[in-house]
Amino acid sequence: MKQKAVNQSSFKQFKSVIFALFLRELKTRFGGRRFGVFWTFAEPSVHLVIMLFVFSFLRTRMMPQVPFELFLLTGIVPFFLFRHIATGLMSSIDANKALFAYAPVKPIDTYITRTILESAIYTVIFAVILFILWFWSGFDVSIANPFGAVALYFLIILFGFSFGIIASIASNIFPSIKIIMNMILLPLYFLSAIMFPLWIVPAQYMKYLMLNPILHLLELFKANFFSYYPLVDGINIIYPLGFEFILLFIALALYRIRRLALAAKT
Repeated sequence: MKQKAVNQSSFKQFKSVIFALFLRELKTRFGGRRFGVFWTFAEPSVHLVIMLFVFSFLRTRMMPQVPFELFLLTGIVPFFLFRHIATGLMSSIDANKALFAYAPVKPIDTYITRTILESAIYTVIFAVILFILWFWSGFDVSIANPFGAVALYFLIILFGFSFGIIASIASNIFPSIKIIMNMILLPLYFLSAIMFPLWIVPAQYMKYLMLNPILHLLELFKANFFSYYPLVDGINIIYPLGFEFILLFIALALYRIRRLALAAKT
């Protein structure tokens, strides 16, 4: 009974810390910037509009199965979610280091809080843009397999969480690594089949794109979102799951080794 009471008390304290950090991060994200909410929604929206303009010829020529607007949206928003979780975790230690003087606040709490915040923000953005496309243009925005789509969405979040922890710990040891990590994320955006359907890629290049686990997750997310989304040969859940498991294991192992140093560094 005593152990159970201790566990309940620890969990209650953990929830209180996460909630307090969430409110602090929310205020920092939106309260300190004029038009903060507008710019948060504008980033994926502007990308969507630009891509629609640049690649408008793909609408009927190469994508008869899926509305091109929805094809872009289901790639841009999940990728931005992954990217913002990763980059947010990278800077979370420096942003909250003063709070580590309080015993209940640990570095892992800031990682979890930023992941929850970014997930909530981009889920709302996704829902709002879907509603606009349905209301304004009459698109069918119903999800073919909601359970599968939610599971893939969670895996994308978990991927950003794992990548972000590793990037955070590495940049805490070597600050210049932040630049390298950001440089990695830029080409990843263009190599994840967000702006073009994967089935138009020549076979000789496909094997290189298939090395990207994010591409598999995004393609599977689209396949669960749309009823008739054509998956190309080679896309599967086994590869990104294995990659993600290893990445999460490395992230948690590094955190266990470096947790005291992360909290102590000023």
